[in-house]
Amino acid sequence: MAADAFPHVQVVPCPDAVSFQLDGRELLAYQFGLERQRPYVFPVRGPSGKLVTRIGHPHDPVGHRHHYSLWCAHYRLNGHDFWADTPGCGKQVHQFVLELEDGADRAHLVAQVHWVTAAGELLLDEKRRVGVRLLEGGEYLLDCDSEVKAATDVELEKTNFAWLAVRVAKTMGVHDGGGTITNSDGAVNEKAIFWNRAWWCDYSGRVAPDEVTGITFFPHPRNRNHPPQWHVREDGWMAPCPFFEKGARLGNGETLTLRHRLHVHSGPVNAARANGLLEEYAAQ
Repeated sequence: MAADAFPHVQVVPCPDAVSFQLDGRELLAYQFGLERQRPYVFPVRGPSGKLVTRIGHPHDPVGHRHHYSLWCAHYRLNGHDFWADTPGCGKQVHQFVLELEDGADRAHLVAQVHWVTAAGELLLDEKRRVGVRLLEGGEYLLDCDSEVKAATDVELEKTNFAWLAVRVAKTMGVHDGGGTITNSDGAVNEKAIFWNRAWWCDYSGRVAPDEVTGITFFPHPRNRNHPPQWHVREDGWMAPCPFFEKGARLGNGETLTLRHRLHVHSGPVNAARANGLLEEYAAQ
């Protein structure tokens, strides 16, 4: 193997998880243990190794226990709640890791996930791709792509609680750490961004007294309802809303694809750079 072909970024299978590692140091992990309501990504680490996401609301750990760092969910499928994790809710059940690929500057996995009601009915068969690509200075791009195939006729109902969401670390939040939410129009924080459309949204804040890190969230321009409305909160929540205006109906065997990319970066957001990354992403 040539020296420049060494797989610096590796996806390492672990019990109930797959760890994404850069030269043996974990960047993030895809968790799929069946004791949880759904698979999710945690931890997610910034360029210095510090956490940039958390599980649960910092001031409501019970009511928001379903906030799993970085996760996919939907509030209503055929009337079933796949958002919360209370009794009677649907589950996303991990089936297999279908593909693992290491690389010099990137790596990815593909997993199969079944969306199953509390009564055991399979509604969606998903192929989920999670991938990482390194950038300079320890920054990286994190892709989360979903291709769902209906196992029966399925209505993905209109909702502001779907699809991919992130909860940032407590100290990055506006309320708890003096962080900042910024969108592609230059609007700042919840009041100016909430329910407004934007091409991207960023949440940046401190992970140490003198260290700022951020996450820029890009829905792919070919996603439905693009550019989407954004559901953001100053307590650390950020999510685009592809089902905000209307739901989607899939006949048995029909598919829907939703793609998202996150830029985990040092310092506050650089709008020009974010726009450049969006242009690159749109071409892919």
